[in-house]
Amino acid sequence: MKALKITIPLSLATWWIPILGPIINGIANAFLERRIRPSVLSAVVSSSVASTLYVFLALKFLFVPLFGNLFQFLAVLLSVIGIGISTSVAYVVSRHMTYSYYSGDSLNVEFYAKNQEEIERRLGPFLEGCGEPIYSFSEKKIIVKRNCSQYAMEYEITQEGRKYRVSAHIKRI
Repeated sequence: MKALKITIPLSLATWWIPILGPIINGIANAFLERRIRPSVLSAVVSSSVASTLYVFLALKFLFVPLFGNLFQFLAVLLSVIGIGISTSVAYVVSRHMTYSYYSGDSLNVEFYAKNQEEIERRLGPFLEGCGEPIYSFSEKKIIVKRNCSQYAMEYEITQEGRKYRVSAHIKRI
């Protein structure tokens, strides 16, 4: 939920754009949180705050006598749809993204996978020229270490729901 200080102002600034605002909010939450559950929760909170403000403004100040309460109804409807879009986009982007970043002298890669075959496929470019894996098991995660020709790779596999979260650290030898 560390992304809320950025995504709440972002959602307040973009929420008035009916479909694009929630999509921007969902993408921002997914990129800033990097994990599925926090990104979805952050998307729900930030889009709910923006929806509350815009529905309040619509109910308090937006009234056209010719149409009755049509604009207020549309504001509520678009806000509910926007919360759903924002949450869905945050989930889909968090689920399918591969995050790569440098930290000191190592490359870090994080992603979600359905099974071991998908993990091996995604890490395939890094596994060429590597030796046999060394496995370490604990209650909640599996740690796999491999020594390669010019680097050492260690990745942790943890189960989150029905998916596996993989955090790989590649260090130069």
